[in-house]
Amino acid sequence: MAIDLTSIILSSILVANIVFAIIVVFFERKRPAEMLAWLLLFAFLPVVGFLFYMFFGQKIFNRLRKLKLKQEDDQKLVKALEGQYKGLTQLGEGAFIEPLMEDLGLIRMGLVQAAAPLTPYNDVTIFNHGNEKFQHLFEDIRLAKDSIHLEYFIWRGNDLGRRLIDALTERAKEGVEVRVVLDDWGCKLTPKRFFRPLLEAGGEVYWFLPVSLAWSFNANYRNHRKIVVIDGAIGYTGGMNVGDEYLGLRPSASPWRDTHIRIVGPAVAHLQARFFMDYFFASGKKVALEERYLPALGLEHGTSAVQIISSGPDSKEQHVRQCFFKMINSARESLYLQTPYLVPDESILEALRVAAYSGVDVRVMIPGISNNRFVHRVTMAYAGELLQAGVRIYEYGGFLHSKCLVADRRVLTIGTTNLDVRSFALNFEVNAFIYDNMKAAEYSDIFLKDIASSNELTLDEYRRRGLWQRFSEGICRLFAPLM
Repeated sequence: MAIDLTSIILSSILVANIVFAIIVVFFERKRPAEMLAWLLLFAFLPVVGFLFYMFFGQKIFNRLRKLKLKQEDDQKLVKALEGQYKGLTQLGEGAFIEPLMEDLGLIRMGLVQAAAPLTPYNDVTIFNHGNEKFQHLFEDIRLAKDSIHLEYFIWRGNDLGRRLIDALTERAKEGVEVRVVLDDWGCKLTPKRFFRPLLEAGGEVYWFLPVSLAWSFNANYRNHRKIVVIDGAIGYTGGMNVGDEYLGLRPSASPWRDTHIRIVGPAVAHLQARFFMDYFFASGKKVALEERYLPALGLEHGTSAVQIISSGPDSKEQHVRQCFFKMINSARESLYLQTPYLVPDESILEALRVAAYSGVDVRVMIPGISNNRFVHRVTMAYAGELLQAGVRIYEYGGFLHSKCLVADRRVLTIGTTNLDVRSFALNFEVNAFIYDNMKAAEYSDIFLKDIASSNELTLDEYRRRGLWQRFSEGICRLFAPLM
């Protein structure tokens, strides 16, 4: 009797999907919408559902691996950092605390939930174009004397990537410690040999959660952080990876609009700590928090109070999402948001709608040119719901990669977190929350200036879309919880 191999494969997939369904319902404790989306995928597209779950859906196996160890080490490192500078666990005193009174709830939540102390007296510079950011970064690298630490989601092997490798290699040859952590999935198209000159000069390069056939489920958990710390004194974070497109050199997505910040001051110590946590997870090497890695502690460099908030699938709480939620609810006059992907969960969506209904001037800016058609359809589906609540939606005249939220020209956050369920729950992210009226007003003005390069999407225009477009957006939205 001949064996029907196809029947055996399909039967095996069916059995596997039943097992996956049991895991989803009884063990992983997914949100109801996410759970329902997976069950629908298993039922109606069993082969696709099987493949998607193998590569992108698994959480239970992840808990059995190193993430628990990583979380324990994170807590130890934060305690060690707090012990070296007791001021980091306090909100401040006197004149410094008075301007922060309206945001004490947000500050306290970051401290209690995310172990993120407020750091006063930072100097923060905002960059709105890759040319500005990388010009400063190359100069800071050239002047580095002791250590250079870099962590990126994407590092392309094009001209910018090569120039950055050359600059780091030169400093490594001069005895500067150079450590690099890269997301394996995000850098899949960049060959490992690309980093050989840096390695041969004594630098270190490690890949975060390597993805292979044996560990396919790692693909769902991406290190989306972008961190640079130079000599422990200068820090960078924001939306920009390493690639020519961030310099506006990709014609299909031009102009490319992004946001990054440069920090000098005590907050850099927390970017340094975040890097060391991820470095240990990727390399297995622990680094002692020597004084030379934390020279900015206790020094006054500027007027901005900053909290560095991190989140990821290793955390019980979605820290950045919670802070977004608190910021949205705290707004009384205006709320300006820029995000490349608008895929909020129900609580964030409802918070934006309630803010608009309450009379807050809520404005959301999304890309006019998309780099992902599926996600763009989901984005437009949510945009329609926000339009009905009175939120003003703008489509930037290019690709908008900026991830920023500013409330009442009072408090501002810039970082790596998109306003989507993936960034909230599955990616490793980091954001700087900046408590400084001048910086918040500065970015509010930047947002309003960006409107001049955008097209406002009205509710009437949205309703005039074709039937197929509305149908495809609705179908794509059903799978938003899986993204």
